[in-house]
Amino acid sequence: MIGFFVDDNADERTRISRLLEQEGLEIDPRFEPYAPTDLRDALLNEKPDLVALDFRLDEENLKENKYKGGALAQILREAVLESPERDFPIILVSTEKNIKQIYSIDKTSHDLFDQKYMKKSLNDKAYRSICHREILSLANGYKTISAANAAGRLNLGTLLDLEDEELEVLPLHGLAIDIKDANAVTHVIARVLLRQMIGRAGPLLAEKDIAAHLGLAPDAEQISQVLEFLCAEGMGYGGVFSDGWIRVWRHRMDDWSTGVLGAPLSSFTGRERAEKLSEVTGLELMPAVSTWTGTSEELFSFACTVCEKPTERRNSVALYDKYLISYLERRRVCFNCLIRGELENRTSYTVDDGDVDIEADLRSGRIERK
Repeated sequence: MIGFFVDDNADERTRISRLLEQEGLEIDPRFEPYAPTDLRDALLNEKPDLVALDFRLDEENLKENKYKGGALAQILREAVLESPERDFPIILVSTEKNIKQIYSIDKTSHDLFDQKYMKKSLNDKAYRSICHREILSLANGYKTISAANAAGRLNLGTLLDLEDEELEVLPLHGLAIDIKDANAVTHVIARVLLRQMIGRAGPLLAEKDIAAHLGLAPDAEQISQVLEFLCAEGMGYGGVFSDGWIRVWRHRMDDWSTGVLGAPLSSFTGRERAEKLSEVTGLELMPAVSTWTGTSEELFSFACTVCEKPTERRNSVALYDKYLISYLERRRVCFNCLIRGELENRTSYTVDDGDVDIEADLRSGRIERK
């Protein structure tokens, strides 16, 4: 497969292309930004499997680069609307400053990019490895979606790798409607899956969510072992983009844990869960510790949106969620992050109106650590 990286700085274009490239996906740095429609046609003529764009394409003194990455992404997306078999992922690869200060404000660009990555972080081998895995998954996932569409099998069973029996018990009716409303446009279907399934806790759980639901300390090595066990037991996600983002089906994990523990996870404290799960898995598991009370004798149920640590409902508040969907887990922030002012550093998050009184009590000292 072949991808292209477009940047107005020639040296950066070559350097970043080399960092993005991996076995199975060549990244070609030949294109500098010029007249957008001409560049669009040139890129489409190469039948790319992926296109990566810097956000600031207008910094160098070139002849026709008076536009940003979002504008180029827009005309690329429009060009494949009637030809879904030609569709491909578009990712943003830019500086942290440009992403935080310009891209984050330009809301119209957010739906145009499948993922965003920091240029400087690509120098880190671990970060680069994650990037490689994800962008290769994006390229493969687009092909899977396109093939399903061509075969007339563009349905949740095919996309999520689920049998009809499981689909009947999962509350995914809204997702099915969103997929249908995508009108077989590959990048729209990809966006729905990435935003509403892969990127949010709900039917699928990421490592931080698994730690929270199982009431375990979010130690990387420990959760990696637990994840390996859960996947070996058949709880892993195997649908589109599963090779880039490892996830576990929540309903499968809940059924399994209820079976081996004799009651739902929510019936046990973090300490009790760790002890019982250690016996079942053969692993020496450490329980989560509340960021607010400092104890493992809590009913952990979700990962704090800010610190991502296992958190209990009684010591947290809900965040305003404009796009909350019924099958997604509500975003919440722990008391510890709230009282430390961590939310002020996340301008995209605010406490939900229904919990502002709790926030006021916390800030005034009427709610104390116990």
